[in-house]
Amino acid sequence: MQKKTKPQADASPGLHARTVTKKFGSQMVFANLDLDIAPGEFVAVVGPSGSGKTTLLNLLSGLDTPTSGAINAPSRRQRAFIFQDYNLLEALNVRHNAELTSRLIGRKVSKAVVDRTFRLLGIESLKERLPHQLSGGQQQRVAVARAVIAEVPYIFADEPTGALDDTSASAVLDCLGQAAQQGSTVVMVTHSQAAAARADRIIDLGRVSAWDAE
Repeated sequence: MQKKTKPQADASPGLHARTVTKKFGSQMVFANLDLDIAPGEFVAVVGPSGSGKTTLLNLLSGLDTPTSGAINAPSRRQRAFIFQDYNLLEALNVRHNAELTSRLIGRKVSKAVVDRTFRLLGIESLKERLPHQLSGGQQQRVAVARAVIAEVPYIFADEPTGALDDTSASAVLDCLGQAAQQGSTVVMVTHSQAAAARADRIIDLGRVSAWDAE
């Protein structure tokens, strides 16, 4: 694990779940979940389909609420998301899409951060293109840039390398790792063991011991 650099002024205090239960109707997803993610930690959540990976991401991020128990989920201004379906706005070019989260939460956009992130992700030549002019992998990298550029305390990523080749996937993981080094807490759901291996820690929902459930 690389040594963390000096955190941002509004760095995350980490994430903490206590005796969390989540049900959908009669279906129990989690029971008595206890989980701690340290400030600035880059965590990969893995497990078979149906094990609750996306549910856990939604609970930790505050997109969903537990049936019972407590989670210190961040506010809207503290978090950024990387969705599987990218969620780019068709009317905005790549640069404006990448700056969107920053602008929506009232955070000043740093040209230096934008340029550095675009360069690392290999999308610097795409700034003026519209989403429909991009491949799926290019749209994925723009979605990643949007989350990283916001420089928020928490980043939640749902399969951020799923549409990417090995080189582009490595660049995305570099970006997420650097965000964690700067103080953001990063939670990534992935099916890729190679991607998971790049995180500081792996939470395997295929193993009961991974979430201290009873």
